[in-house]
Amino acid sequence: MIKFALKRIALGVTIMLGSTVLIYALLLAAPGGPEQKYALNPKYTAAQKEGYLKSLGLDKPVPVQYCRWLGACRRDADGLDALVGPTGFPSFLPPAISGVYTGIIHGELGYSYFNGESVADLIAAAALPTLILAGLSIVIWLTLAVLVGVYTGVNNGGRLDNSVTTVTYVLSTFPVFLLGFLIMWLFAIVLDLTPVDGMVNGRESPAFGSDLYWGYFSNNPAAALLDLGAHLILPVMTLVIVSFSGDSRYVRASVIDSLSMEHVRTARAKGLTRGRVLMRHALRTALVPFATNIGLALPFLFGGALITESIFSWPGVGRLTLQATNNLDYPLLMSILLIGSVMVVIGNLVADLLYAILDPRVRM
Repeated sequence: MIKFALKRIALGVTIMLGSTVLIYALLLAAPGGPEQKYALNPKYTAAQKEGYLKSLGLDKPVPVQYCRWLGACRRDADGLDALVGPTGFPSFLPPAISGVYTGIIHGELGYSYFNGESVADLIAAAALPTLILAGLSIVIWLTLAVLVGVYTGVNNGGRLDNSVTTVTYVLSTFPVFLLGFLIMWLFAIVLDLTPVDGMVNGRESPAFGSDLYWGYFSNNPAAALLDLGAHLILPVMTLVIVSFSGDSRYVRASVIDSLSMEHVRTARAKGLTRGRVLMRHALRTALVPFATNIGLALPFLFGGALITESIFSWPGVGRLTLQATNNLDYPLLMSILLIGSVMVVIGNLVADLLYAILDPRVRM
């Protein structure tokens, strides 16, 4: 398994290099640019535009821009000299060897075109809210999907199975934005049971993630957790309903198919109890296709849900992505897309390893 994992990691690195080219090319082809925010200013001259682009390094040829963003070229040199670091070693080697500390391969994601802040700091600030929201949602929806899917699959054709299948089918047809607004309208406005949006009560608590907030949290942990939990209810409910509805029917279909396999019928013929047949034979096979969904939960954990975070004003990575798109903030947007691609590669690796654990027929 270690050999397989190393092969997959090597393949993942190759895919990631290709992803950097694709991400850079797509955003390069996008209309507008960082200077677009000044386009409607009549006092913004062509000379000022040229100077602004030069200050960002966007006056260089596209291959040079990409090479600098990647970190394989120095930003303080031109031509072939840029490919060699101050120490005389190639620029793409680790900073301790090459002496180059800029570029994504060296962990430096650049600075926002919109407000000049460090891209790494912006993503780090949004990562914790997304981790809280998406992590809790993933645990709940995967647990419910497996439990409900297995129960309805084992009791296929029963009254409860038909009722649950109908409800989950109807819920899965709702668009995320419509479901989010309906949940907000019902629980926050009509019933007045939960906060409408945000992550904390701004009248009683400082902004989440600030130094003042952590001071408030250390002094009032119970109140801070209750406030956070109240604000989590609606977005978590939205994400769980949307994801659970489809996944539970997916698990149900896998269980029904697994129960009709020859090795399961053989186990029954040998006199094994229903529970042992289900746990040791049917369920293990049924969850193999579902392992893909578990692996794909990792990029979701980072990217969050753009629409859900926007509806409920949740300050996570999904909302940050929308803001970066609206502001034409290319360094921030490219970094988010790149980290999302890394999570997809890691998720696929996790799914492949789960295949081997759940299905003994898979050899690595």
